[in-house]
Amino acid sequence: MEKSKLALALLIMRLSAAAFMIAWTSLKFRVPQSFENIFHKFYGLHFVTQDLAWIVGGIQMLIVLAFAIGILRTYTYGAVLLMHGVGTLSSIPNLIDYTTYPNQLMWAAVPTLGSMVALFLLRADDQFSVDGMRMKSAPAVEATPGE
Repeated sequence: MEKSKLALALLIMRLSAAAFMIAWTSLKFRVPQSFENIFHKFYGLHFVTQDLAWIVGGIQMLIVLAFAIGILRTYTYGAVLLMHGVGTLSSIPNLIDYTTYPNQLMWAAVPTLGSMVALFLLRADDQFSVDGMRMKSAPAVEATPGE
């Protein structure tokens, strides 16, 4: 694939995945009781309260925004992949029972997870990111023997 087409495809994947994650993360601020209910139902963590929603949501939002602009790609792409991967894997019973409403809606998480895996694997080719732009503008460094 032509490098510019690949870079454009990765930009589209990153921005659409970021939009998905921003909507998901914003629920921690708008509906904090949902955060508590999810941790109780899916993870069995009954010590999690609504009060933690703002803290966790704030941290997640910073990570997702860093992911959206493509800074610290290995860490932010990996963190977003991990956050979404854990959430998707914890919903496997609902994915299996897809005929029960609204479980079929949870299948939207699966292609998003796939795009996040692809983004992580191709992160060095994501040229329309802060890190990608920085790499393009950095002077080429010659490798010395033994590196």
